[in-house]
Amino acid sequence: MSVAYPRWRKALVQTDSEVPILIENTAGGDNAVVRRLDTIRELWDEIGDLDVGYVLDTCHAWAGGEPLDELVERTVDVVGKIDLVHLNDSRDPFDSRRDRHANLGAGEIPADDLVRIVEAAGAPTVLETPGGVDDHRSDLDWIGRRVAVS
Repeated sequence: MSVAYPRWRKALVQTDSEVPILIENTAGGDNAVVRRLDTIRELWDEIGDLDVGYVLDTCHAWAGGEPLDELVERTVDVVGKIDLVHLNDSRDPFDSRRDRHANLGAGEIPADDLVRIVEAAGAPTVLETPGGVDDHRSDLDWIGRRVAVS
């Protein structure tokens, strides 16, 4: 076991906050604890009993080299649930390890994968795309036209 996991636990146990703590996957770093689900599983084995949530960032997963097929199901298997989705496209190719967000449909992530993640996660979703109000309205329209409403 890496020494990192007990250190995460130690830091979290000492944190006294009324604000929820959410851990987000990251796009890069060979030694990043929250880049790939295999190491996130090891972390959650250490901290999963604590009151900690999880944020799934679509660009980070893509750029971090985490396959998007059944990503939500595999993530829930590891951490129990997804508390929040950061929805964005990626300016860079799969496994680039570059955290460079793009507007929806303007990047490298297949549109069907973005839609599938939002639908399957069943969690609040926040746009984290570049640009101003008009760009964000376009992104909201883009995902709104594609996501099934139940």
